[in-house]
Amino acid sequence: MTLSQPTVRPADSPDAPAISDLLYEFNGKALRPEDLAQRLAEVQGTETVFLGEADNLLAGLLVLRTTPTLSGPEDWAEITEMYVRPSSRRQGVGRALVEAAVEYARARGCTEVHLLVDPENAVGLAFYAALGFCRDSWEMVRAIV
Repeated sequence: MTLSQPTVRPADSPDAPAISDLLYEFNGKALRPEDLAQRLAEVQGTETVFLGEADNLLAGLLVLRTTPTLSGPEDWAEITEMYVRPSSRRQGVGRALVEAAVEYARARGCTEVHLLVDPENAVGLAFYAALGFCRDSWEMVRAIV
């Protein structure tokens, strides 16, 4: 059986139910599709959702945030969510999603793409390293209650 090359496309509000499903699979929580559709409209221009498809099935998603900064003329780019369904892994979907995000960021004038990955996620670390990412810093978080 020959697998087709994965395809990537930007998501739009009609994709909200599928995005909600993917985010729930990934995080164990997600906005309801109708709330997600509204949120997609609110973040337009700042966050872009890319959907990956393989063999005519929705296989994964990547959320890229780009935003201007005061520290330089380039926008800041960060992958904030990345998920590929287990049945679609190792088929090039993740690579296609990341490459689409990098090209989008480049077109926006970004010179780097950042992301966070759990340091115990050996598979994720190896995946991103193979795509040219390297460890840059440690993240620190403060909860606001």
